[in-house]
Amino acid sequence: MGVLKTAPRALPFVAIMFNRKTDLDNLLKTLSCRLGGVMSAGPVYRVTDFTGYYIKEFGNRLQKQFFIFQNPVNLERFHEIKVWTNDLEFGSSPKPSGRIVNIDPGYLEPSKLVLFSTKNFSHRTYCGAGIFAEVTMLYKHGDFVRLPWTYDDYFWEENRRFLLHARTQIVSLSRKGAL
Repeated sequence: MGVLKTAPRALPFVAIMFNRKTDLDNLLKTLSCRLGGVMSAGPVYRVTDFTGYYIKEFGNRLQKQFFIFQNPVNLERFHEIKVWTNDLEFGSSPKPSGRIVNIDPGYLEPSKLVLFSTKNFSHRTYCGAGIFAEVTMLYKHGDFVRLPWTYDDYFWEENRRFLLHARTQIVSLSRKGAL
């Protein structure tokens, strides 16, 4: 029989899709109020270099960027962050039927990157409040490992380099007892 432990904490990871830098900047201010300041920011890239899925909703100039935030979050209730970011997505739009940003929150631990979604699928586990979680990539033997459902842009070399750097920072914080 295992011994029950308290839920661990992890640093929030957020992938943000946006068309206008001002929308990104405004969103980062809002996210920082709850998640802490940005600890690390990945490269900005064009979403259409990896998928055409969002063109109809956002157009073909859509950009995306990964962020790690400074405030550790208890994983027992982390899915509530996804509920909040969904509210932010739809609350930020001047048009009732659309979004001006897409926010994909999760967390990065030394062993994995986890994302949250409102969509169920075979590899996702229900967390509560209509939210599912998936391990998007594993860390193994010095690099992140692609899984069958890992999106192409997450496994892109520049984003993996960013995640490896962020992971190094997280390992250092963990060793200092800061997580």
